[in-house]
Amino acid sequence: MTNDVRRTLILCLASSSVFLAACGGALPYPGLTNEEIYALGLQARGQEDWDDAAKAFEYILFSPGFNSAAEARLLLAEVQYSNGRYIESRSEYERVMDRWPADTVAVRAALGVCRSLANLSPITQRDQAFTRQARLACRQVAGDFAGTVMGLEAARLADEMMLKLAERDYDTGRHYLRRGLLDSALLYFEEVAFEYPDTEWAPWALYRMIDVFGRIGYQRDAETTKDLLLDAYSDSEPAQLLLEDGGA
Repeated sequence: MTNDVRRTLILCLASSSVFLAACGGALPYPGLTNEEIYALGLQARGQEDWDDAAKAFEYILFSPGFNSAAEARLLLAEVQYSNGRYIESRSEYERVMDRWPADTVAVRAALGVCRSLANLSPITQRDQAFTRQARLACRQVAGDFAGTVMGLEAARLADEMMLKLAERDYDTGRHYLRRGLLDSALLYFEEVAFEYPDTEWAPWALYRMIDVFGRIGYQRDAETTKDLLLDAYSDSEPAQLLLEDGGA
């Protein structure tokens, strides 16, 4: 190593500010306190500049001596959510819940997890793992905070996830029915009818079950299912179709 190179390295490492400037970097918030950087994050959030807001909150969370870490972590999660980064927002919300479970921020974070998972829920033709997780998370929040605005929103999202899961299973049952795989079709229709009885898909599932039972010669089960459809969902379209077909 030449003397010139050695001298350059020594100068470069002399201080953090000189190092960052000479070696290709720069301090992101030179001369600002954590509180001032936090204020910049709030300002960027108010202007919907999500990237700059996230940058500010992330910076102070890695800086020692900041007294509002719980609120900053929650704000980072909310910024990621607003920016459509639902995987990241879910992770940040969960960190809030894990680190400050007794703080009021944990309550808001719980709803944040519910909302993030609900936004990760895909169309019914795809795997519904996120939908199932969202339903569980949202039901928990709805139960814990029943009667509150937050609880009502969580309950609404839980119902949306339940409806999507019911539709998914019903469509899968129809898929097997069209291919003559009656046992498989029956399993999915039963899942819809008895796991999601409050959805619009439940009476349709019962209607298809009557058809399947008739095809495999289970007349007693077919009659029992007819009675259930007409008693529990008398005003539904499937019940009316059954009556029109002379199934009463």
